[in-house]
Amino acid sequence: MSAPDDRPLAVGDRIELRIDRPAFGGGVIARAPDGRVVFLRGAAPGDTVDAELVEVRKRFLRGRVVRLTPGDGRATVFCPYASSCGGCPWMPIPLADQRAALEAHVRRDLQRLAGDGAGAVDWAPIAIAEPARGWRSTARLHWHAGRIGYRAAGGQAVVDVQACAVLRPPLPALFAAIREALGPHLSGRGTLRITADPASPSGTVEVRPAEGEQAGLRDALRALVEGDGPCHGAVWFTGGRSESFGRPHNRLDGVLHPAGAFVQAHRAGNRLLTAAVLDAVAAGPAGPVLELFAGSGNFTFALAAAGRTVTAVEIDADAARALENAARRRGLGDQVRAFASDAGRLTPTILSTLPGGPSVALIDPPRTGARRAVGALAGLGPRLRRVVYVSCNPATLARDGRLLVERGWRLAAARPFDLFPHTGHVEVLAVFDRGA
Repeated sequence: MSAPDDRPLAVGDRIELRIDRPAFGGGVIARAPDGRVVFLRGAAPGDTVDAELVEVRKRFLRGRVVRLTPGDGRATVFCPYASSCGGCPWMPIPLADQRAALEAHVRRDLQRLAGDGAGAVDWAPIAIAEPARGWRSTARLHWHAGRIGYRAAGGQAVVDVQACAVLRPPLPALFAAIREALGPHLSGRGTLRITADPASPSGTVEVRPAEGEQAGLRDALRALVEGDGPCHGAVWFTGGRSESFGRPHNRLDGVLHPAGAFVQAHRAGNRLLTAAVLDAVAAGPAGPVLELFAGSGNFTFALAAAGRTVTAVEIDADAARALENAARRRGLGDQVRAFASDAGRLTPTILSTLPGGPSVALIDPPRTGARRAVGALAGLGPRLRRVVYVSCNPATLARDGRLLVERGWRLAAARPFDLFPHTGHVEVLAVFDRGA
């Protein structure tokens, strides 16, 4: 129903809106007749929509697009699932507008952090990684009640996706093989992590059922790996235990990553980011590097190749073990030390591997940020002069950076990276230096 003019807006009302601009995180923004901001998904600036209100707050509203009249500024949507799948909500928005919105959002969040010193910050323009289609070399998929795909836009339901337009080869073939081989056995619910080196004909899958042993699924997974197809390795994870089949790892840019380990999805973008991290570390003081949330060594071995001594801390024991084994194979046992530990607990044992303490800290936490870890860094001795923070969430970056600023550090440089085209998300590299 439409909202009458003589009463406040309420849940269930339908109103006509003109979309104004992108909203960070994948949505778009319009203005309601009463002036409040309305957050929606599935539209682009310039579109006119009929929206049903699903949430009404004092300062903002949320709506669901019921009918859409396209504006002149829409990009071509190249995926048939774009209107229902939650993976690429910005696909109707031209890439140039996506990138401008991301850059403005990062600048706005971090300018508040920099305060009066914002004018002295080296604000680099957004780094653009190509391609913007077929870019994803790892993906987390879900299954429920026989459907395999991604979460629905704004919800938890699983959209059954026959093929994903942003997967980079060989992942499309791997996804198709998984649907055929595992699909009949996917009862209940669970998650799949697929990963592959773009230069390889095959990849890996990690399977995590949410309930039960599902022996039929396990056997089908083993058969998938043993066949001569696009899956060379798998990890079956259930009941707190894991079982591996085939070769459950991928070599990405020379680094061996376990099948379920975190890796940057945009490989070309990751190379841009790694180069920027190396530059940021090199521009800081000489001396050893403390790397927190190191994963399987994405940045570690690049730092070692540049001549730095690195102590790498990673909570995922499999990833830390892979990093340590790789360092030993490369003859870097004296230059690279790996610890399977919570990055927020910088024990004396960890710090003692860096004589005199670290001069630079590199941190690459998950979206939730790393408040405890940054608090620990802020309390380290005076030899630590630079913190290089890689983040996929500007809000938690700003929150954690505030801990450093309050203890006399300053934001020296920041740069966004467009590593997630069409998603409304961004990667950020921020550099903090200790005050004089």
